[in-house]
Amino acid sequence: MDLDAVREKLTSLPMATSDLTGIGGRIKTVPEHFQVEEILAYRACGIGEHVYATLRRKGWNTPDVGREIARTLGVPSRDVGWAGLKDRNALTTQTFSIRLLQKMSRAEVAKRLRVDTPFEILAVERHRNKLKPGHVQANRFRIWIAGVRDDAQERAAAIAEQVGQTGIPNFFGEQRFGHRMANLERADALVRSTRRRRHRKDAFFVSVLQSALFNVWLAERMERGDFQRILTGDIAKKTDTGGLFTVEEPDLQDALDRFCTGKIVYTGPMYGYKIMKPTKAAGRIEADLLRRFGLTPESFRPWKSPGTRRPGLLRPEALQIESVSVPGGTDPTAESETNPRRAGVPPSSEPGLLFSFTLSAGCYATMLLREFMKS
Repeated sequence: MDLDAVREKLTSLPMATSDLTGIGGRIKTVPEHFQVEEILAYRACGIGEHVYATLRRKGWNTPDVGREIARTLGVPSRDVGWAGLKDRNALTTQTFSIRLLQKMSRAEVAKRLRVDTPFEILAVERHRNKLKPGHVQANRFRIWIAGVRDDAQERAAAIAEQVGQTGIPNFFGEQRFGHRMANLERADALVRSTRRRRHRKDAFFVSVLQSALFNVWLAERMERGDFQRILTGDIAKKTDTGGLFTVEEPDLQDALDRFCTGKIVYTGPMYGYKIMKPTKAAGRIEADLLRRFGLTPESFRPWKSPGTRRPGLLRPEALQIESVSVPGGTDPTAESETNPRRAGVPPSSEPGLLFSFTLSAGCYATMLLREFMKS
């Protein structure tokens, strides 16, 4: 399988709701139209050598925010941590950790950040550990889709009903692969190279290749008609505890019943040298895809990438859709006394829909919105 074939596959990913007409529209016409709030897996405990600063910003990517915080507080960039990368073109609420020992009080940290950075500082607390990737539990979104069709509310309701019943494919968003998928080409070249000296961005580019292969695997599963099925040999994940297990032939019907009620979900490969491998039909499919790409699990060992499993289905939580048209000015961060659900919607004379929902960490809001917009 060559990169051109992969690009073609990634640009024409199937949808779970392809039988329903979309609402059209546009997103991200201004950053305030795309709001995301990070939900950490734990709360700051109030003591420790790290300061957790929760802030709101737009027009900045996550690493640049980290560097600005380090510059302002006079600490090395390596002492600033974050739990996940967030989009530059959005209004984002995110927490950063700063290793400060006890040489600076919380009040002083908050004052310096408020005065010397362009960010809105919401909270400053102390905690014992540095924030790292994987410490995010979920992300809460509020997204305005402007310029929708006249009957968008009815169409959106029909799509939402189907999404609630079946879920949607848990694809990685196109932003993962960079402009014109340039990240994918660099990732492929890296994994096939003989270079063994690792650089700071190597892990990211390896993950780009893993993400592309996952998308191809899931797209082909849907094309075979296996999107709403559990296969013998699948690695399934319990949605309550996160435990993984192999679906064996004698338990296939029980697994299917649990899958249909949302208690388990099948997983796909984020390939690596120690990835948990499915068996039977599911195992043959995963092994064949890697072979077609000219790779083996050992291809990932030099980059210290053991691999993992990613749920193949995505189900949004607390999905709400409201028809909104705001003719007057609105502070994008203010609460609305007359209608708090509409708080934060920027001025617009266009018809639009306001989507509110929560997704697990690592899931892409754009993959949910494409099911609604079909554009």
